[in-house]
Amino acid sequence: MSYNQPFPYTPEQTLRVELINQELSTTGMTIEELNCGFALQSAKEVLANKCTINPEKIIAAMWHKLFGEAAITDIEKRNGFNKSYAKADRELASRICLRLQSPEIRDQNITSASIAVSMGKSTSSISQLINGKYNAKPTKHLHDIWALICPADVDQGKANNNPAERKQISIVYGDVRFIPTSTSKLIAMACDQARARKRFSVFAGQAGLGKTKGINEYCRQNKEAILIAGSEQTSSTQVLEQLTAALGLSRCPSAYKNMQKIIMALRDTDRLIILDEADKCKPNSLDPLRTISDQAIVGVTLVGNIQLVDKLQTQERYELIASRVCFWPKPIGQITVEDIRTLFLELTEGTVKLAQDDAKWWQWLHKRVEGNARELVENLLPHLLNHTNKNPDTAIDKLLINGIFSSVLNKPAV
Repeated sequence: MSYNQPFPYTPEQTLRVELINQELSTTGMTIEELNCGFALQSAKEVLANKCTINPEKIIAAMWHKLFGEAAITDIEKRNGFNKSYAKADRELASRICLRLQSPEIRDQNITSASIAVSMGKSTSSISQLINGKYNAKPTKHLHDIWALICPADVDQGKANNNPAERKQISIVYGDVRFIPTSTSKLIAMACDQARARKRFSVFAGQAGLGKTKGINEYCRQNKEAILIAGSEQTSSTQVLEQLTAALGLSRCPSAYKNMQKIIMALRDTDRLIILDEADKCKPNSLDPLRTISDQAIVGVTLVGNIQLVDKLQTQERYELIASRVCFWPKPIGQITVEDIRTLFLELTEGTVKLAQDDAKWWQWLHKRVEGNARELVENLLPHLLNHTNKNPDTAIDKLLINGIFSSVLNKPAV
């Protein structure tokens, strides 16, 4: 045999190397940490299937360090999976079995029984899951098991020693740049309708869809818009005070005089009043807005959670408001799959390597974050980017994202 040619690995050696590489990718361990005293170049050649001599000693040492006494035959014999197991399920079940036999897991006394307690399942169900005998679709449960025995440590890995070579992105709460979505477009439409027709418009949606972000962007682009930030403490008095301040008017002790000043300042203008978090405001907060809209002939847009719709449609005191609404789209519960894709790609700026990038992946991610922009942008992405910055070559897949949700955000796999 020519020593310039790679040594022909046996099927068992090939499988061991594949599983070792998977474990390195999952745990963030480097070859330097795993070379077991062998020359670093030799270890790299073995894991790249390019070793020119019999790699058995190096493979065996690495295997023992990662998996202890677990036998490769335990994996090879696992060919009796139920039909409910997809290829990825079979591979993950095999990795779970190996992981459970590793010294690290044994030292923590993690067993099928302890996993069963953590997941609220029977020991027999856990055994069926990891041994390929579970009758129903096992993916979600296998991901939950993996998250318990190999939690997604977003601080794992080595910091990038060459930051100039790779762009590193971070997301800071309150400092996320605006990305147009279906929510912001519909909000802009609601504002434009109210402004053009000098009437009320209403936009309602679940929390975390980017309503406030969309409103702020609209006000940034339309200086004639006046934004009132509502809250549980907002009453008619606070509404008048905010409008007085926004218009640069002097305040009077009399609420009536303040309202008249506001009406005079707004009359014959193209201004628009936007009340955010309108669902949270006190019942009398909308009264001055109706009077101002009628007498100054200006539009008003009310924005809030879905409870805003119930308030306006079912409570008698709001009938006069509801009758003045010219634009009232159906409340939205989620942003679209395309919104999730756009937010993810724009905010990660191409720094995240995806194991899958097709329609099914984005549909799954949409389901994973429940169609919620806040869940994606403020909860998932900061942890995901932190992990990617320290493990730039690791491809992001469902297993890793489910692991983040399980170990960091306390939510089960999807």
